[in-house]
Amino acid sequence: MTTANVATPAAPLTRREFLYYVWAASIALFMAEMGGALIWFALPRFKEGEFGGVITLPISDLPTPDSGPKDLPDVRIWLVNLGEGRIDDNRQPGEYTVNGGVRALYKICVHLGCLYKWVPTNDRFECPCHGSKYLASGSRIDGPATRNLDSFPIEFVDDDGNVLAQSGTAGTGKSEEGGALEIPSGAVAIRIDTGQRVEGASNTQPGGGI
Repeated sequence: MTTANVATPAAPLTRREFLYYVWAASIALFMAEMGGALIWFALPRFKEGEFGGVITLPISDLPTPDSGPKDLPDVRIWLVNLGEGRIDDNRQPGEYTVNGGVRALYKICVHLGCLYKWVPTNDRFECPCHGSKYLASGSRIDGPATRNLDSFPIEFVDDDGNVLAQSGTAGTGKSEEGGALEIPSGAVAIRIDTGQRVEGASNTQPGGGI
């Protein structure tokens, strides 16, 4: 008589084998997460026209000199166009020279990160959280904030995309970084680099005519 083959029950995992499999699974999961992180950092994070990238607007979208600022909420910007009235504003702190032209101001208060607002009746920006106040030029004139508003570098381009004027780029140490630019002849669009925020100058002095 032939004896039928009987399957031998698998031996239970030892504690050492169990810990080995747990360790191997953990390493595999860690490597997968690291690979995903590397891919994430390698890919572009920002697209053209989104905050963190370069914003392009036609010249017709810019505010006129000395008018109220233009709100661009999707990209966290206040666009201002400083004319003679802003330059000669007696509230402007004397330590900070104001140049005429267009500026792109970051619309986050430099104190604790609230969204400040333009108050037309007072002709200034005001933070509803803690009371910091700024002129259209970006200069702090009151409140707990200790510096002027942050801004973004800008440049004007013609129909062919040639750069006609630029305010400088962050990190170069240029005094005109983020400063105002007059709209040059032949310009058809403005480009704003929201990935290069320029920190406002330290300003703890009281403003005039608050």
